[in-house]
Amino acid sequence: MHSTLLRSTAALVTAFGLIAGLLVLTAAPAQAASFRVSVDASATTVAAGGTVTFTGTVSPRPSSRYVYLQRRMVGSTKWKTVKKIHTTRAGGYRVTVGTSSDADRYYRIYKPKQGSRKAGYSTGVQVIVDRVVVGAAASLTSHYPTTGALSGGTELTLTGSGLAGTTQVTFTPQVAASDTADGSGVLPELPGTVVSADDQTVVVTTPASLGGPSLVKVYTGSNTLTTTFTYAAMPRDLEPFEQAVLDEINARRAEAQTCDGQKMPPVEPLTSDGTLADLALSHSRDLAARQSVYKGISHQTYLTRSVGTRFALAGMTSGWGEILALSPESYEASDVVDQWINSRSGHCEALMSDQWTTAGVGVATGRWEYRTGSFQDSLFSNVDFS
Repeated sequence: MHSTLLRSTAALVTAFGLIAGLLVLTAAPAQAASFRVSVDASATTVAAGGTVTFTGTVSPRPSSRYVYLQRRMVGSTKWKTVKKIHTTRAGGYRVTVGTSSDADRYYRIYKPKQGSRKAGYSTGVQVIVDRVVVGAAASLTSHYPTTGALSGGTELTLTGSGLAGTTQVTFTPQVAASDTADGSGVLPELPGTVVSADDQTVVVTTPASLGGPSLVKVYTGSNTLTTTFTYAAMPRDLEPFEQAVLDEINARRAEAQTCDGQKMPPVEPLTSDGTLADLALSHSRDLAARQSVYKGISHQTYLTRSVGTRFALAGMTSGWGEILALSPESYEASDVVDQWINSRSGHCEALMSDQWTTAGVGVATGRWEYRTGSFQDSLFSNVDFS
């Protein structure tokens, strides 16, 4: 049985925030314009020791004629400035860099602030670096299926030759620069689970991810192969515990509730929506799988621009809401719903709102490090409303 301390801490974690209500587009305040920076790469796959040349332009033409090349290794979140580059009078630049290791990396061009003009960044360009191999390299010929659910769990079969040495397959969401927090368009690789690998076939289970295309990287014994896989919201049935959570929510909605001193009248029950359930489970699984970066729960997918990015990429363009809870794994569905009903941060009001008519429930299990070196087997529960 979990201690009272852990139960109390878990209840506090649910108060990270509430996203409830219609999305409203408002006019942004006027801001100083930024430099616009383009970038093209001579190659996106090279052998270790090879070179890549980047070219592009800065506009408007800067009076101070320099930009910086920045590098971010795959697996890192930090950009490092590696070279200062002088531009032409017209704002063009050209720079060549070498690769001293077979580690994959991203590059981008940065133009610092100048006068009233704000700093500008190019999008990030991924460069895959393969070690030098003697003999035939591995190759891919096809993969199936080409599309899978947001919540992951799709068994993807890749076929080709020389695949027996494959130990890792990753999925990297391909999003617009405006969808990322740093404006680079770069999000972390998400590891799939390799089920089996022989010379002609690799079978991998997809991780939960964002809607849209993902770059699939197959790390073989000789080189890194790439293809694409598309994530889309797909209807699914609720698991028994998830159904129990929805039933508990509807039981509370059938009776008047007092939410942080405010009396809320009974409201109609929520109808289960399979597509919302896929989206909800996707985020719950992502939270559970990447506790090293989330360290609890968050409505915002790691390194994305905003909370709404995940919903927009899943095709949810109308009003939506979301409530999250982190609980000891021993909790019953009623205990999870009690966390929201007893919350003083808007969760109860969202749960009792007649604005919502449908909901998707997603629950995943994982380990939460509630203090350094101390872990709790936990439930990551998510309800998405529309």
